[in-house]
Amino acid sequence: MPTSAHVAGDGLPSVSASSIVASAVCGYHLVKIVSYSRTKEVPNGKSIHSSPFQLGGRTWHVRYYPNGNKTEDIDYISVFLEFDDTVVPEAGAVEAQAKFSLLDQHGNPVPSYTQRTIRNNYAVNKTWGYDKFIKREELEKSEHLKDDSFTIKVDVAVPGLFHGLETPSIVVPPSDLHRHLGDLLSSKAGADVEFLVGGETFFAHRYVLAARFPVFKAEFFGSMEESTTKNAIRIDDMEAQVFSALLTFMYTDALPDMKQEENMPWLSICLLQRTGMIWRG
Repeated sequence: MPTSAHVAGDGLPSVSASSIVASAVCGYHLVKIVSYSRTKEVPNGKSIHSSPFQLGGRTWHVRYYPNGNKTEDIDYISVFLEFDDTVVPEAGAVEAQAKFSLLDQHGNPVPSYTQRTIRNNYAVNKTWGYDKFIKREELEKSEHLKDDSFTIKVDVAVPGLFHGLETPSIVVPPSDLHRHLGDLLSSKAGADVEFLVGGETFFAHRYVLAARFPVFKAEFFGSMEESTTKNAIRIDDMEAQVFSALLTFMYTDALPDMKQEENMPWLSICLLQRTGMIWRG
């Protein structure tokens, strides 16, 4: 009779996965206002363009209004991010989110003068920013204006396209738990229960036997005698050869090889397996 089972084929099972990733292109542009006092000559509603810069496959400018964008903003500096729509690489939305920050003399953003816009579709609204970014009087009294110059940092995030990202396949090795448990049985390491069967002594592990067969669980962790005894457990109604094969099966899920004429003792194993009985003297 067969004593073990094999999986057909010589390949190992594998696990693969993929992800849907929404990427974004992020960058920044520094606008340094040199000779600030002279830029105040620009009238209200008029702006000065920064140099163009590329980000996310688009061209952008920063518009600086020294005396405000609107009449009600005349005491403020206005700043806007502008999309250069002279060359549109593809139709559809041109979305981006901007953050404007006044930098201190160490090049760090000043939290009280840092503002982030919502995501804007620049194909619809070509410019987006803040009419009242900073009051001129506050800037002129601050330490951030030095040598008649100051710097504004514009961080821009342009959402990218959704794309699939493949995760490399992971080869799952075949289970070898049965081999480790078989080694544990043969080595007798950590054995905590002893059986006397047919004049031979066998060593095993209570937790392994209890996990494999309910009858052993009841004996070792129930109210039966063997749950507390430390003496060897005698089994008189079974041959040593059969009990050895039973232990092997419980630890490895496989039966040891037997000669054809020795098949009869396996009937005892089948009965034990089906009825949950154990023979004790």
